[in-house]
Amino acid sequence: MNRFECELVNDLLPGYIDKKTSIETNQFIEEHIKECQECRDLYEAMVGEVVVENQRSTYKKKFRINSIGKMVLIVLGYLAIVVIGLVIYTYILVNGVL
Repeated sequence: MNRFECELVNDLLPGYIDKKTSIETNQFIEEHIKECQECRDLYEAMVGEVVVENQRSTYKKKFRINSIGKMVLIVLGYLAIVVIGLVIYTYILVNGVL
């Protein structure tokens, strides 16, 4: 096998696996794979199953607030400050601290 054919088959393999190549291209790839062990190994690796173990991640997910949520939090903060101020003002008026 010459190197050009191997490179050509390597470029065509993804389309061949996805069944997007023509009949003539399929025949060329199949004949080449029968004769070339390196390209056959690559083909088998591409169509083989990949086993991934599910491992729990150790990172913590960051909590993000969108812009509307930020605006609501700011308004609630100002509202809390105003309510606290009114409570203190009312306490002073009722008890005559001044």
